[in-house]
Amino acid sequence: MYDMKDLYEARSVDHAISLLKEHPEAQIIAGGSDVLVQMREGKRAGVELVSIYGLDELRGVRMEKDGTLRIGPLTSFSHIAEDPLIRRYISVLGEAVDMVGGPQIRNIGTIGGNTCNGVTSADSASTLFAWDAVIELTGPEGVRQIPIRDFYIRAGKVDLRPAELQTGILIRRDSYEGYRGHYIKYAMRNAMDIATLGCSVNVKLSDDKKTFIDVRIAYGVAGPVPIRAAHAEAAGRGLPVTEDSIEKISSTVLEDVTPRDSWRASKAFREHISKVLCKRALTEAVKMAGQEDTEDIGEGVTEDSAEAGESVEICRDAAPKTVQFSGDSAGIRTGNRRYKLVRCRINGVEREAVVDVRASLTDMLRNDYSLTSVKKGCEVGECGACNVIIDGECYNSCIYLAVWADGKEIRTLEGLMGPGGELSDIQQAFIDEAAVQCGFCTPGVIMSAVEILESGKEYSRDELRKLLSGHLCRCTGYENILNAVEKTMKKRLAEKGGISLCSDN
Repeated sequence: MYDMKDLYEARSVDHAISLLKEHPEAQIIAGGSDVLVQMREGKRAGVELVSIYGLDELRGVRMEKDGTLRIGPLTSFSHIAEDPLIRRYISVLGEAVDMVGGPQIRNIGTIGGNTCNGVTSADSASTLFAWDAVIELTGPEGVRQIPIRDFYIRAGKVDLRPAELQTGILIRRDSYEGYRGHYIKYAMRNAMDIATLGCSVNVKLSDDKKTFIDVRIAYGVAGPVPIRAAHAEAAGRGLPVTEDSIEKISSTVLEDVTPRDSWRASKAFREHISKVLCKRALTEAVKMAGQEDTEDIGEGVTEDSAEAGESVEICRDAAPKTVQFSGDSAGIRTGNRRYKLVRCRINGVEREAVVDVRASLTDMLRNDYSLTSVKKGCEVGECGACNVIIDGECYNSCIYLAVWADGKEIRTLEGLMGPGGELSDIQQAFIDEAAVQCGFCTPGVIMSAVEILESGKEYSRDELRKLLSGHLCRCTGYENILNAVEKTMKKRLAEKGGISLCSDN
């Protein structure tokens, strides 16, 4: 159980604002990858929460008629990374958020939550700074839009007024048209680690690709909030595209960055890598900008497809399946505790249970349905022992509220077996490859493997390492685990006639 005073579920943006006005001390919860973790750590113990998880209107990416890209704040990192509009116009943002945590964190973590936390190390933050993003906020006084540079006030503090919530992240057409970029994250580990320093660079070159028309350089962890390297940007404009120019621009960033000493890295080291990362990111951005771009911005958006002022959806729905909460959100109250009926489908069987609103999905699956393959490990989304499949995507069930499971399709390890108790191919592969030692982490790893295998793609061994990165194995059996997943992937592809659907990752 989470130590919370109460949970209120918003049915719409207006309803969320009303709940925040009614409960002025309440905090917003979107995906839970930060709020619930902090609650476990005691930092937000006993708080009231307003859940906006069910607001599908705040999910997805679309292009508006004027070419503005609108990113819904509840869009998960994994959906941003795969979205066709992101890939086409601002691919560097997809690259950046694909470095956040492990795959399960990217499935639940939202870009709105990432920016509203106000932390300088957020991979999305510096990237959005480089795109001159605009933050849309909606509250009792209506809608306001502010540049992201003004949204960040100080470390951990953003310009969110009482009863206000983020309703959009906007990137104007003139902020991305003609620009190409690259993001580099320096961290102690290749996965599941926050940035020691992050650098995002966008460049716009002349038609002949020989001159810098514009340069944008943004950093995370180079100051208390994400920053733009204004002196370096000014120094780069009008310079010829040469190695000497890149060296000059990169050296000038030292006039802008103000890192500090910490246990992760010294100030001197961060200053050093500020220059190095800028040089590398600039070089890659120039390479990308040198490629011919034959695609027109806003292709498919016409006067016939939309009324003036309306937004036009020109991509697939990037939102996962979510329930729209209806009726009385108060549920059943007994004393100081509140309960709610949750109906879902677990391992192919329709289920319903009355759950405490403080309960995690792990609690519900173990306590109400005795699905003990779902392990309680870290309970902060780091070890992956509690992983389950929800509507086709793998999640850490320890940082997923049970009430969010309403209307969902959930699979656990128990659901992989055949009608006679036969093991699935991936379970058998774990036995064959000796990928099971103590067995504690095994169910969660297998569920991650299920999502990977059901994609139907062929991944390289390095790609599989990244996709399995959200797990901690106490027995350090990582290589055998990797062998089992790779073996099963190749077996399934061979059964399909040897057709290989290569990954774009």
